[in-house]
Amino acid sequence: MQVKGALILNKKEQKTINGGNTGMQCRSHSDCSSLNGIPGFEHEEFFCFWGYCQIM
Repeated sequence: MQVKGALILNKKEQKTINGGNTGMQCRSHSDCSSLNGIPGFEHEEFFCFWGYCQIM
């Protein structure tokens, strides 16, 4: 996952780009909590759905 030069987007823009699917695979919601460490995503809520982390 490339985070260098990531743009800070609002929730609507993020969902437009990736449908809310981060592309990161997961087995539980806790697997997605590490995404909160990415600059610009600290205040997002992530959850595991269909095996991939999603943005609320």
